[in-house]
Amino acid sequence: MAVGTGYRNGRARRRRRLAASIVAAALTLVILPGVKWSLSYRPAVAGCGEHHGLVVAADVDISPDFQRRALIDQWNKEHPGTPATFVEIARSTDDVRSQLAAALGSGSCAYDVVVADIAWIPEYVRRGLLAPVDSSRLDDPGDFVPQTLETGRWRGRQYAVPWYTDAGLLYVRRGDRAPSSWDDLLGRGYATQLKDYEGLTVNTLEVIWNTQRRAVLSGPIDKVDERTAAIVLAGIDRLATANPALARSRSYEEDGSFDAFADHATGLMRNWPYAFRQLIADPRVGDGFQVTTLPGTGVSVLGGWDLAVSAHSRHKADSRALIDFLTGTDAQRRMFSCGGFTPSRTSAFEGVTPCPDPKYRPDELPSPQRFSEFANTLQAALYHARLRSVTPYYAQFSETFRRCVLKVLGAHDRVPGARAPTPRELAHALTAALNGRQGTC
Repeated sequence: MAVGTGYRNGRARRRRRLAASIVAAALTLVILPGVKWSLSYRPAVAGCGEHHGLVVAADVDISPDFQRRALIDQWNKEHPGTPATFVEIARSTDDVRSQLAAALGSGSCAYDVVVADIAWIPEYVRRGLLAPVDSSRLDDPGDFVPQTLETGRWRGRQYAVPWYTDAGLLYVRRGDRAPSSWDDLLGRGYATQLKDYEGLTVNTLEVIWNTQRRAVLSGPIDKVDERTAAIVLAGIDRLATANPALARSRSYEEDGSFDAFADHATGLMRNWPYAFRQLIADPRVGDGFQVTTLPGTGVSVLGGWDLAVSAHSRHKADSRALIDFLTGTDAQRRMFSCGGFTPSRTSAFEGVTPCPDPKYRPDELPSPQRFSEFANTLQAALYHARLRSVTPYYAQFSETFRRCVLKVLGAHDRVPGARAPTPRELAHALTAALNGRQGTC
């Protein structure tokens, strides 16, 4: 079959699956009382009126067959006395952050449990929005990947429990050679996410960490000295002087890099674990790729979402019971095998098999052996993943960091007026941002 024909047929299949998903979503709103959309659910952002059951605030669930919602439905069947409502308040992580912060910051009791991007937890804690977790009652803490538990801590105290996580992976086209080192990867060029959004922060940190072999700007931090800034600039220089093909990624987010890889524009792609199942289902790629950890030491940025109890909830005990249910091994294994969410528990990787899905042909789903190999690779990547800068002012830090990165890239590209910052200038700008002040390179 010609590639063009296969792609057209694949698009037709994807349209049918999309239509089925839309119908399923509509039916979900009708038949599952535990799920509501932000367009139809407007809790008061002030006051503390009582509500029945539990309310979980999250981003929009776009997983196959809506696995997070399905877990809420399962909870409701098993706990009819304390039903939970899954409220999808926004699509983007930034919009979720702003709406949650506004609601919780006003003292609202509208939400009991929040699904929080790990980058925002220190901010929520500093503002008094989250109730602490009694670590002595945390369900089997030794089963969590250690780095994921760190995401829910601030100043030595646990405030959130890891639900699902993320780590960067390298996808290699069949017939292409996996890079032996970061010098090799940067020298050949690859598709990744370098547009001016959080992807630029993540990818730049990975280049710095792996080429300079120093985990700078990682973990709790409130100051950057000139020596650290010099290491950061050396890493950004490696990004700026990479194969010119990498410059195309400056317009890519996750979908753009995915399409570049699927369209044979490149044989290498750095992306998140979600891409594994999507590539297999895509007729442009199918089973024609391998997935590995990042080259060399394989250090990647740790992503993910945690569950926390609102400091204003009047149902804290029931909320913690719901979090124990959602973060348990069975729930995480289901989310991984059926929805592509990376588990934060090591036990959820054991004996996992891909979830059957009637919307796909057998060749559009990973075989059990392929899925098991992927699970092993992903687990290895998690153990080499590191936290980004942990600060209550992460949004300001990331924006400042990206502006400085873009100045270095612009100077290398000989953009008129562009000038790379000195180590002193970079140190001053990042230190200011880490402490909630305006910083500029």
